[in-house]
Amino acid sequence: MRAFANEQLMGAVLVSLTPEELSRKIKEARVKQGQDPDPTAPKPAQPANAATAKAMRAATELVAALMVGGFLGYWLDTWLNTRPLFMILLFFAGFAAGFLNIYRAQTGQEFKVGMGELKDKDDTKTGEKEQ
Repeated sequence: MRAFANEQLMGAVLVSLTPEELSRKIKEARVKQGQDPDPTAPKPAQPANAATAKAMRAATELVAALMVGGFLGYWLDTWLNTRPLFMILLFFAGFAAGFLNIYRAQTGQEFKVGMGELKDKDDTKTGEKEQ
């Protein structure tokens, strides 16, 4: 039995697909385009220089954060004549920011806002609501 809810007008031909046929066609298209690779296929190995690139990025993130924190602390101390209070405080704040940047880069959270995802009140997979 064909589902009437999935009718699509393609050119001059009316196509009607069941949900199973539609899911199968979407999966085939994703595999064909490389968006949904075969889960049984072996994953390509990362080149040896990928680890070096990650290490260099981590070092750069930490050094840059320390330099920014130290410079801002030195500038505030010079401006407010409070040596070395702000330099020490902002140096450690830069250290924390550097490690936070390294953590986010290594866990794949580079361009996301915030540290985690919010859990919705509605669970869309099961259709149940939290109370």
